[in-house]
Amino acid sequence: MTYIKENKKSYGVDEIAKLIKENTEFDVLEDISLRTKRDDVLAFILQCDVGRLKQDFEEDEIEIDSEEDEVYASELMNKADEYAVEIEECLPDDLIAYYYAYLYDEDEEIIKTILVISFESLGEKKLVEVGKRLISVVE
Repeated sequence: MTYIKENKKSYGVDEIAKLIKENTEFDVLEDISLRTKRDDVLAFILQCDVGRLKQDFEEDEIEIDSEEDEVYASELMNKADEYAVEIEECLPDDLIAYYYAYLYDEDEEIIKTILVISFESLGEKKLVEVGKRLISVVE
């Protein structure tokens, strides 16, 4: 099992995946921590159901033009990024996260998001660098 450790604290992939599943609209598709080639980072591919995102737009009375594919996909992916904020809120206080919705699968009606997590000591700037490198690997 992949885990990150700092001093006497450690968090495993299974523990974080359980938090995500129980507290957010995301499902964990894959643990991609090994692809980071780092032992201080956990990384996941997540998916979010587009139906739930569309429902939010309707509840907020926001109309998005499904005829303009690029604008439509962009709006859905932005909404998925908003959902990803929920992940940070449910993580232990000593962890930070970087997330990025990178794919709208029209056929499956899902948004895929990359999530990278580390201890705060790594720093947000470095975590973002790791996340951006990882995006190029998974796309």
